[in-house]
Formats: sequence, structure tokens, C-alpha cells
Amino acid sequence: MRGSISVIAHHIISRTMLRGFCLFCFGAVVSIQPVLSCDVSDDTNFPRSADLAKRTNRPLLLAFIGADWSISSLKLDREVFDQAEFTDNSKYNFLLCKLHFYQTQERSPEIIRQNEELATKYEVQEFPTVVVFSPDGREIGRLGYIPGGVKAFAAAVNAVVAKSRQQEQH
Repeated sequence: MRGSISVIAHHIISRTMLRGFCLFCFGAVVSIQPVLSCDVSDDTNFPRSADLAKRTNRPLLLAFIGADWSISSLKLDREVFDQAEFTDNSKYNFLLCKLHFYQTQERSPEIIRQNEELATKYEVQEFPTVVVFSPDGREIGRLGYIPGGVKAFAAAVNAVVAKSRQQEQH
């Protein structure tokens, strides 16, 4: 009887450890996910996004969004950036940093200052404006709202990136 209790206890402990290990592995995969696909989080940290683009050798989209007052910004956000298809790394290999310019929502003074400084630096005149950067941080193009959803917008981004690469070769 004593031996069978020890075998049962060993079996329970082994299963518990296996579950813990599986949860650990799942957590590791989930935590790496944003690095492996188009980051569509509401990340407003431009320096961190630019650094990640450089480290992963991916173009960066810096989106200036008039989130609660610009219809075109709202359409771009909903029709493109909020779509699961946009995060498909096998199709769209770029990073996204969204800078929101709200009229009705509170933001921290640091975020407001950063967004205004970046809008001034990149001479943003209308919303939305998406500045496309090469992985090394050079501005290679600009886009606004493009009707047609994810495929149309991603095709426009890919055309900007391809044109930049073509110009680098000549």
C-alpha cells in the first residue's frame, strides 16, 4: 500500500511539474509574439519602436492619428490597424507606432509633448499621416488614409519600401 501511494504521489507531482512547464513555455511564446509580428499595440514610445525596427531590420510606420476627431484617422485605425490580418507577419513585415492626438481624452504631459515634438519634426500637416521609415531610421515615404482596407494599405507601404530599396541600389 505504501509503495502505491508513493507512485501516485510521484505521478501527481510529475503532472503538476509538466503543467507548470507547459504554462511557462506558453507564456514565453506569447511574450515573444509582438516582436515577431506587426506590432499593432497602442505603443506610443517612438524611441523604443525605432530601436525595435532597427534591431529586427523592419520598416517602421509612425502613424499620426486624430483618434477622436478625424474621420479618416478613425477609418485607418479601424479598417487597417485594428484588423487581425494586419498582424500577419508572413504577409506584412513592419512595425507600427501610433501617436494619438485626442481632443477629448486625457493623455500624460510626456506623451503630449513627445507627440507634438514629433509632429513638428516631421512637419505633419494633416491627419492621418503615416511616416514610413527604413529600419535604419531614414524617412522613405508618407501615406494617409487609403480606401480598401489592409491589403490596399499594406500594398502602398510595400510599394514605398520597394521604391526605397530600388533607389538604394542605384
